[in-house]
Order: sequence, then C-alpha cells, then structure tokens
Amino acid sequence: MRIVTASESPAADPEGMSSRRQRQTVVITSVTAFMVGLDVLVIMVALPTLLQTLRANASGLAWTVNAYEIGFAGALLTSSALGDRYGRRAVFIAGVAVFTAGSAWCALSSASGMGMLIVARAFQGIGGGTGMALGLAIVTVVTPPAKRGTAFGIWGAIMGIAVAVGPLIGGAILYFLPWQWIFWVNVPIGVTLIVLSFFSIEETKGDVRRLDLIGLIIATTAIVLLLQALIRVGSVRWYDPAMLVGLVAGIIGFFVFVRWEQRCSHPMIPLAMFRNKSFTGGCLASFALGAGLYGNAFIFTQYLELVLGANSIGVGLRLLPWVALAPFVAPVAGVLADRLGERPIVTAALAMFAAAFFAIGILVTSGQTYATLVVPLLVAGIGVAAAFPTTATAVMRSMDPGRFAIASGVSTTIRQTGAGFGVALAVAMFSGFGGYGSGRQFFNGFGAAVYALAAITLLGVIPALIIPALKSRGTESVPPSEILTGPARSS
Repeated sequence: MRIVTASESPAADPEGMSSRRQRQTVVITSVTAFMVGLDVLVIMVALPTLLQTLRANASGLAWTVNAYEIGFAGALLTSSALGDRYGRRAVFIAGVAVFTAGSAWCALSSASGMGMLIVARAFQGIGGGTGMALGLAIVTVVTPPAKRGTAFGIWGAIMGIAVAVGPLIGGAILYFLPWQWIFWVNVPIGVTLIVLSFFSIEETKGDVRRLDLIGLIIATTAIVLLLQALIRVGSVRWYDPAMLVGLVAGIIGFFVFVRWEQRCSHPMIPLAMFRNKSFTGGCLASFALGAGLYGNAFIFTQYLELVLGANSIGVGLRLLPWVALAPFVAPVAGVLADRLGERPIVTAALAMFAAAFFAIGILVTSGQTYATLVVPLLVAGIGVAAAFPTTATAVMRSMDPGRFAIASGVSTTIRQTGAGFGVALAVAMFSGFGGYGSGRQFFNGFGAAVYALAAITLLGVIPALIIPALKSRGTESVPPSEILTGPARSS
C-alpha cells in the first residue's frame, strides 16, 4: 500500500495524482454520501409498512430512525481521530464495510422483530457516520484549496440527488418488493465502493499523535446522551427521568470534555481550531442548517401525509420542488464559493431558506392549496442546495492539512446535533401549541414548529457573517507539498 508523503506534490507524483484520480475520489466519496443519506429518507416512507409487518408501536418506529442517528453521530469523532492516525482510506473503507454489513443485518432482522432491527440500525449508523466523516476529509486531501468549493459542489449535488429521489425510490421499492429490499440494495453498492476505494483512493494520514482514548470516550458518550435526550423532547413529559438524566449528563459531559482537552497533552480535538473564524462560522451555520432542514422535513412530511392524504410515492412527488434543483444548484454554489468566498453564499442561502418556510407556515395555516407552496419550496431548495456544500467548504478550505479528518468529524457532528435539535424542536413546538386531535390543532402546531425552525435557520446568518472573505485567508500560503498530507511527520 502506497501512502502519500509530505514531500510529494501532485505534480511530482509519478502516478500524477491526476485530475482523473481526483474525480474518481470525489465520485466514490459522494456516492457513499448518497447511499448513507438515501437510507435516512427511504426508511421514512417504510415506517407504515414496518408498523403493520413487525407489529411495532409508535415508539419502536421512532427508534428505527433515531438509533441510526445516534450511531451516526457517535461514530464521527472517533472515526475521524482513527483516520488521522491509522489512515483515512483504511477507516473510510471500514466504515463502508460496517454500513454494508449493517444493511444486510437490517434486512435479515425481520425474523427477530423490531428490537433487532433497532440494534442493526444503530450498527448501520456507525458505518454511515464513519464513511461520511472520512469521505469529506479524503475529498479535501485530493483537492487544492482554490478548487475545494467546486469539489464540494459536486459532492453536494450527488447528496442533493439522494434527497430528491430518496422518497421516490423508497416508494417504488415498497410498491414492487418486500420492505427488506430498502436495505438489500445497499449491499452490492457497498461492496463495489469498497473495491473501487482500494484502487482509486490514495492512503493519507493526519498528524501522528497519541490517541486520546479518554477524550474519545467522553465526547462520544456526551453526544449519545444529548441526542437520546433531544429525540425524547415532545414525546415524553418534561420530568421524564431518562430525558432529564441524559440532558444533564450530556451537558456535563461536554464541559468535562472541553476541560479535559484543555489539559490533555495530546487532545483529540485541538481547541485552537475554533480560533479559525472560517471553521467556527461554518460549523455554527451548519448547525442552523441541519436544524432547519431536518426539522422542517419532519413536520412538512406529516402535513403531506395527514392533511393532503399523500401516499409514499405522492409524498416524494410533492417534495420534488423542494429538492429537485439541488443537483444543479450545488455545483454552481461550489464554483461561486471558489470565486467569491463562502460568506455571501451561506448568508444568502440561509436567509432564503428561512424566508421560504416563514411563507410556507403562513400559507399552510391560512388554508392555501399545495399549488401555492411550490414557489416557496423552490426557494427553500435553492437555499439548502447552496448552503450545504459551502458550509462544508468554509470548514475545510483553510484548515491545517494534518487535521482534515478531525475537522470533518467535528463539523459533521455539529450538523447532526443540529439535525437532532431541529427534530426535537419541531416535536416540542407541535406538541406544545397543537396536536393531532383536530385539523385546527394540527395547523396550530404546524405553524409554531415551522416558525421556530425558520427563526433558528435565520440565526445561522450571524455565524455565517464571521466567515472571512476569500481574499483575506491566504489559502495559497499552504505549500503544495502539504496539500495532500500536511507537514512532514513520521509514519
């Protein structure tokens, strides 16, 4: 196995580290993100089928989604640290393998009932989080700083396709095949990605430091505790012991982790990264984006199903105005980020998304037809498609090459925490101001949830404004020999 060293630049590489290899790497990691993202959306349309087939209750259905999210978020920091130390390609491949095996496990779990499916989903989520975190780092490694916006635009476009076709694919599979096939389809794709990764992705490492096992344990535990508490908000009473203990313990764990990292001689997350305004602004804007995107998807899908009476395929078709432009907008946003910087694009994109859902809240609660929602949905789709790749570019463009994997892991963890917060906020606002008892109750709850989520998204503009202008970053100060692996280090 060949590991690129700091002394080798792309031009000096005998294999060329050519644009062809770069494109292959971007495509492989993007298809992995496509598969991981698709699985979240496909399971949504399968929930009614699982309710009947496995005789599950509402709580069990919720945990088939939440177990995946907890496993996903819990794996991000750990896998990122392991990738920097033992090889990003190796850990990326391991993540794809775990996701593939977890998919097969999910498909085979029907004989054992809902409990086994939930455990398999958590295992699958660990693989998904690993593949997503290391995929972002690998794309950053092979792409010169000045071209990272374009690369992340391609990555965002393929992710956008997953969002666009996810509900339609899920509906089609459930219409023609048993529900297990929503998981079986991942297996041949995963195996193909593993094989291609061995031949197309160069192995690289980050800064070689002692592995911060204590930091890994504290951070992962705090994340899991916080997320399991957040996903209970609105579905249990405010004094529910599991929610309160998880929330308090998770917050305490976060502060303990920060304190430990400050004192540790070999921290898992060098806190100095947050002095980088581009990194910090991108992470916080990504939190707001995750909250708005996932929270609104959760509540808007219920509107389509319960109020408009759409079936699984009908939901997918009605979501198309929101998601169909993503494959076209994301690459353009990436190119513009290379030319203009991320700050104006992220700021405008978050403002567009927030304004669109403020409008949707007004239109839905006033009893307007679905046709009146098409234009706001298109605007929201443009905002998401532009913000998704550019927040990632802001995080990664000016980061020290030796910290690509951990930077990717931290930013993705923050975005997924935002997603959990957004869903929890949607449930809490819907339950607090309305409910399922009548049409009026539903609309009251829907409006409260959508307005709150739009406000959170709009607040993301504040950290987006601290992202430095492109010309002031000095991205060209990174020596070409360090673009792939960072400063010289021992292996």
